[in-house]
Amino acid sequence: MTHSEILSGMRVLITRPEQLSENLALAVRNFGGQTVNFPLLEIETITEESRINLLRYAIEKLDDYDILIFVSKNAVRYGATIINANWHKLPIDSEVIAIGSGTAKMASDYFGCEVIHPENGSVSEDLVALPSLMNVEGKRIAIFRGTGGRGFLGGILKARGAEVDYIEVYQRSPTKRSCQALLGILIENHVNVLTITSGDSLNVLNKLFLESRNTFPKFFHMPMVVPSARVGRLAVGFGFEQVKLAQGADTESMVAALCEVASEVCKRDGK
Repeated sequence: MTHSEILSGMRVLITRPEQLSENLALAVRNFGGQTVNFPLLEIETITEESRINLLRYAIEKLDDYDILIFVSKNAVRYGATIINANWHKLPIDSEVIAIGSGTAKMASDYFGCEVIHPENGSVSEDLVALPSLMNVEGKRIAIFRGTGGRGFLGGILKARGAEVDYIEVYQRSPTKRSCQALLGILIENHVNVLTITSGDSLNVLNKLFLESRNTFPKFFHMPMVVPSARVGRLAVGFGFEQVKLAQGADTESMVAALCEVASEVCKRDGK
């Protein structure tokens, strides 16, 4: 089997938000797999006037922060829009940190500065292990994210003595599409492996699947690739039986885990 055929026979459901799905879909197809998109979260610009005003106020005070952290590409994309509207460039004394290499590259391209990121992994647990975030007592840290994000990162940094503010630059909401729409896509496209890149997405998927558990229990037997041990435990708790742990939510890590799934399927089928 050639490099470009490793995922041959794999029909992968990609659940990333629409704005972020194409890189993973392209990588899967480059390895011989087929892809189907079903975004579980919708990403939108914040439109509520009161929240926009709060956001502008926070950005105007950006030079008060010692460290700026971007937890996703969307945090960079939407954050850059409002930062660039209020600053000629990022405050030069602020250290900029991103959750993974892809987010770091985007932040560096947008802001023209050095961006620190974990060498391995791309989840919050990897981020808090960075040397730059170990000794933060008395420092002010701004975390750029979407609405309703996970509180783990801020909680750890506060416990280490930092002052932490969340700057929410976009809003996330569960897909408005129905369980029936998802099941139709899975059946019609003969999907045989699921990918999840966040705990929030998994929660949405589980709620959709709960409506069909009795009718289509086979979907809980399908391999699922997840980005971290935390999300893996959540998936097992929901009843998914074949959970494959990737080394992060980035495209490279997800594809590597999909290749492992394909190899295990070949061994099981004696190919």
